[in-house]
Amino acid sequence: MATQKALNSTAPSGSQRQGLLVIGVVAVAAVVLAVVVIALAGTGSVTGSVNYAELEQSRTADGGFILGNPDAPITLIEFADYGCPHCLTYHSTMVEFIEKYVVTGKANFEYRNFPTAGGELTRFAAQLQECAEEQRPGAFWEAYALLYGYAEGGRYNQDIGRTLATDLNMSYSDLLTCSSEATQVTTDISLGRTSQITGTPAVMVRYNDGPAQFINYNGQVYNRGSVTIDVLGAVVEQVQ
Repeated sequence: MATQKALNSTAPSGSQRQGLLVIGVVAVAAVVLAVVVIALAGTGSVTGSVNYAELEQSRTADGGFILGNPDAPITLIEFADYGCPHCLTYHSTMVEFIEKYVVTGKANFEYRNFPTAGGELTRFAAQLQECAEEQRPGAFWEAYALLYGYAEGGRYNQDIGRTLATDLNMSYSDLLTCSSEATQVTTDISLGRTSQITGTPAVMVRYNDGPAQFINYNGQVYNRGSVTIDVLGAVVEQVQ
């Protein structure tokens, strides 16, 4: 009997078994989550398959950065902030737009830094982008992809200057010195305010060399928030 009691005392009780089961479920869930995160990182969920270096790059008369065929009849303009959660969510739509319509030469894509949720950190990021472009043509779009990657990975913070310089293989000291005189973000903000942009993300279009305007499709004016890829695609196809 003593032996049997000893054995019973070492066996887990019902509550203990439930506790072990919960721990096991949590452990499995953690492993699954880790696998998903790794898989997403491996697919480049933010930047997609776009190779920005292969696309034609130019700037507007006021310095705005453009990707795509200069002869395309329409340009999509996005006002966004790397520190804006809604912009991060919407970024996959912008990447899809670039893949479908900019890579194919049907449209251009123009990016305007418009600090909202990111505040001064986004203003600083924009200045670094401009300075990176001065050091190496094409680096603006490299930085564009990296900054969205930092935001997705939870690394969009006060260390972005040094991180960006390292990833671009540039001198952080040089970027920092230049940033105090980088004014393109001020121009972008001014354009946004003049265009009645009140939040991010926001999109507008420019037909040929005309002024920026809100999308008007099927009687609806898209003057705030994101616009679906279906509507963006339909607007592009209308002018082909």
